[in-house]
Amino acid sequence: MKPVFFLAKFQARYPKIGLIRLAFFLIVFLLSFTSLNYASAKIEFPGSGLKTVHTLDVYAENNTIHTLLSGIDSKSQKLVVKYLNSIDAGKTWSAPVTVNQGIAPVKQSRRGNDFQVAAHGNKIMVVWKTKGGEPWTGMIVAALSRDKGKTWQQISSPVDDKYSKIDQGYLDITADRHGKFHIVWLDDREEAGDTQGVRYASFRDEMKTGAWESHKDLEASACTCCWSNITTDVTGNIYVLYRDDKPRDMMLISSLDGGKSWQKPGAVWPFGWQFVGCPHQGGGVATTEVGGKVVLHSVVWNGIASNRGLYYSQAEATGAKWTPIVSVGDNTSASGDIAVIGNQRIGIVYTAGDAEKKQVMVKVSEDGGKSWLKEQRLTADGADGSHPRIIGTAGGFRVFWTEWLENGDAKGMMSVL
Repeated sequence: MKPVFFLAKFQARYPKIGLIRLAFFLIVFLLSFTSLNYASAKIEFPGSGLKTVHTLDVYAENNTIHTLLSGIDSKSQKLVVKYLNSIDAGKTWSAPVTVNQGIAPVKQSRRGNDFQVAAHGNKIMVVWKTKGGEPWTGMIVAALSRDKGKTWQQISSPVDDKYSKIDQGYLDITADRHGKFHIVWLDDREEAGDTQGVRYASFRDEMKTGAWESHKDLEASACTCCWSNITTDVTGNIYVLYRDDKPRDMMLISSLDGGKSWQKPGAVWPFGWQFVGCPHQGGGVATTEVGGKVVLHSVVWNGIASNRGLYYSQAEATGAKWTPIVSVGDNTSASGDIAVIGNQRIGIVYTAGDAEKKQVMVKVSEDGGKSWLKEQRLTADGADGSHPRIIGTAGGFRVFWTEWLENGDAKGMMSVL
């Protein structure tokens, strides 16, 4: 009733403005308001069966969301890896399946060093870590499902046998349009001690006798504990984003021939950050196609005190030249991730705030990164969010994160944009 009363009163005071024109102004106002408030439902992640969540990863194929979580099982009180999916962009979910059962035990990990999932059609690959000597790292275990996640079989490790006893960590996997899986991870096979190398391998599953191939050392001296990111584009090119050693800038290395050879890595942005230690901050990379050309979109974190925080930039497929960086949030912004829908919609999620209470934020561009809508907060008042992930589905962006509870446990959360 209030809008009607407002219109009637407005018409009486300004008779030259007709109802049609006034209705037009009202529609424009409401559309503007909607565009600035694109965050919607926030719910606790349904049905994982975990008492506490240690790691979380998500992967999207059109409207199907593949989710991998690890943590303490509510019933058995054991460390487990669980897979579940949604075929309707998060409206309903399958029952969780314990992937590691009968395959290999789980070594505890944490957010920022998450176990990973990727999929192509009926085939889903997950990787986690089992026994190892160093905290938060261990031996890579890989499992493959050929029936959409109902059953799982262990496959060989992507690590060459001669390096199999060296701890690995900070994994990421993806699948290209042909169904080939690609993995990147860190290990210290050179025994440098204060750095790790970036390693790559690919997996082709043919006639149920798949094998790892194209093993490459992408970088011998990288930051020891910042997560890397791997993605592919519509043509099959591969891109790996990682944090370098000296300086501690985020680097991008690409392969334009399916992983056979790799171009020389280059900094996404040359901050020149000199730092001894590990900031535990990675980044995210995604691709679109505009005018027949691939465009890279990246969000990276910089630690220099004068301009600490997250930054967005874009480049052509080679990654040789990035556009000027755009600041995301403020100097407390961290733990960024990026996703795209189509070739114009870009979403960035991140955390902001002090060490005690971090809010999960989202920022969206509707025009390929030329301009950005006002950022929105996804976490409730008093919540402490951690390491958000964003994916693009046919139904819109979906954001996942974990929230710390007062008893030290963590729960998984999801938001529909």
